[in-house]
Amino acid sequence: MKKHVVVVDDDSVFADILCAGLNKSGFITSKYESASEFLAFLAARSLSDNEEKPVDLFIVDYHLDKPAINGLDLCRHIKSQGSYPVIMLTGVDDVDTTVSCLYAGAEQYVVKPYSLDELVARIHVVLKGWARASASPLEVKEGARLTLSLQGKSRILSCAERSTKLTQREVSLAESLLGSAGLEMEREHIYFAIFGKAMEPFSRAVDILVARLRKKLKLVTEDYVIIPTRNSGYMLVRK
Repeated sequence: MKKHVVVVDDDSVFADILCAGLNKSGFITSKYESASEFLAFLAARSLSDNEEKPVDLFIVDYHLDKPAINGLDLCRHIKSQGSYPVIMLTGVDDVDTTVSCLYAGAEQYVVKPYSLDELVARIHVVLKGWARASASPLEVKEGARLTLSLQGKSRILSCAERSTKLTQREVSLAESLLGSAGLEMEREHIYFAIFGKAMEPFSRAVDILVARLRKKLKLVTEDYVIIPTRNSGYMLVRK
């Protein structure tokens, strides 16, 4: 069965060329040319219940049309929706950008320009052995589902009938933790994923954000908690 690759890039010409090349290489493709269009797609339906064309992999460009939203934001949002591989594309070749993409959850980081053969090889490497989780990391066998959603211009954390609004930084943290539910995230990694740069010495930014998110998490559910880890990090777990 052909794999379905979703491309997110605001350069329509590049997106068309990339999709055409992937189609010739045996993939099914869909493309979104704006962050808003892609976020609407995510909000409209669950990625896993699209039976006709289930999504197997995302290719996301680092720089998008909205100044306030970049590929890192979309990568974290994808990861918070379930277990899906992401390849990031960018024209910036530096260590900070590479590390920020990886810490945001991307499986691969590809610098433009590149050859189609290289990208296809990287896609196969990512897909090879990738076992899609039978359920989203946000699903629990008992109890309600913990979700992040967009209502107007507000981002809402909800569980069953209870919900609360989050700030943009809290959303970024929630997406990072939800996308890695049950796995440790070191403070430095969280900082990179949220701010896109190395954490400054003695910074308490992550700890302050975690404290704020913990309070809001308690407003919607008692099933999940954010706990500290041995490596000075944090983990979202179910009680």
